[in-house]
Amino acid sequence: MTTASCTTHCLAIRGAQMVGAAAGGFGSLVGVGGGVLIVPAIVNACPSIPQRVISGTSLAAVVATGSTAGAVYLGSGLVDATSALLIAGGAVLTAPLGARYTARLNCEALRKALGWWLIGVAPLVPAKALFFSSPDVTAEPAPADAQLSPVPGAVGIVGSAPEAGAVAVAALAPAAAGSEPATAARELALRPLRPADALTAATGCLAGFASGLLGIGGGTVVTPALAVVTGMPQTVVLGTSLVAMIPPSVVGLLQHSRLGNVDWRMGAMLAVGTSCGSYIGSQAALAAPPGVLEAVFAVGMVFLGRKTLGAAAKAARAAKDAAAARAAAAANGAARVPGP
Repeated sequence: MTTASCTTHCLAIRGAQMVGAAAGGFGSLVGVGGGVLIVPAIVNACPSIPQRVISGTSLAAVVATGSTAGAVYLGSGLVDATSALLIAGGAVLTAPLGARYTARLNCEALRKALGWWLIGVAPLVPAKALFFSSPDVTAEPAPADAQLSPVPGAVGIVGSAPEAGAVAVAALAPAAAGSEPATAARELALRPLRPADALTAATGCLAGFASGLLGIGGGTVVTPALAVVTGMPQTVVLGTSLVAMIPPSVVGLLQHSRLGNVDWRMGAMLAVGTSCGSYIGSQAALAAPPGVLEAVFAVGMVFLGRKTLGAAAKAARAAKDAAAARAAAAANGAARVPGP
C-alpha cells in the first residue's frame, strides 16, 4: 500500500465512528443495518480499500445496529417473532455463500449491484400505502373483548386482519396498579404459520446472500418485502427486519473474517458509532408520525443508490485510464525495441 493509500486509510479509520453514528441512526430509521451508508462512505473516502474488505468490515457495524436498535423495538413490542425466525433461518444458510461469491466479482460489479439494488427498492415501501391500510400499531385502540391489546412495551405477536395480511403487535394488558408485571408480557409469542410465510422465508434466503455479498445486512431486501407483502405497520417492519438480520450478519462477518476481508480496527470503531446512532434513531422512529418512515426510506435509498453508482462510475473511469496507460507504455516499449 502506498503512502497516500495508508494516509487515506488512517483517515477512514479515524472517521469511522462518525460514519458509524450516522449509519446507525439512518439504518434504525429505515430498517437496514447501516451498511448501505457505510459502504459508499468508505468507498468515497478511501477508494484504495478493496470492496470485499469494505463489505466484510461493514458487517461489524450491521451487527451493532441490529442489536442496539432491535433491542429498542423488541422492548416496545414491535417485532413479529415468527417472521423474524423464518427470515433469520433462511438468511443464515445463504450468507456464507454470498461472502464466498465476493471473490468472483470485481469491485465495479459489486458497487453497481449495490447501487442499482438501492434504487430499485426505494419505491416499494411507500407503495405499501396503495395496497394496505396500516395505522401505526401503537395508535390502535384495544379490542374490548380481547385479552391481548396493542400497547407500547409489548413483546408478543398476534395476527390481525387476515384479508389485509396485516400483523399487529400485542402483549398482555397492563397489570392492575400495585400488581407484579406479567411474566408473559416479556416473552415472544410465535403465531401460527400461514401460506405467505413461504415467501417470507425465501426473502430471508435472498437477504442472507445480499448480506454476505455486499455487506448491507440484508435489510434492503427484508424491509420492503415485509412492508409490501405483509402489510405490517412500518415500525413492526423495522423491528422485525433488524432483529432477523442479526444472525446472518454475524455468520457473514465470520465468513469474511476467515477470508481475510475484515479490518477489525475499523470495524470496532464503526460498531461503537452505530450503537450510539442506532439507539437514537430507533427512539426517533417510535415517535415518528405515520408516513414519515416510509418517506425517509424512499428518499434515503435513492440518494445512497445514486451515490454508490457514482462511485462505481468513478472507479470504472479510473480503471479504464489505468488500462490505457498500461497499453501506451507497452506500445512505447515495443517501439523502442530494435528490429532484427
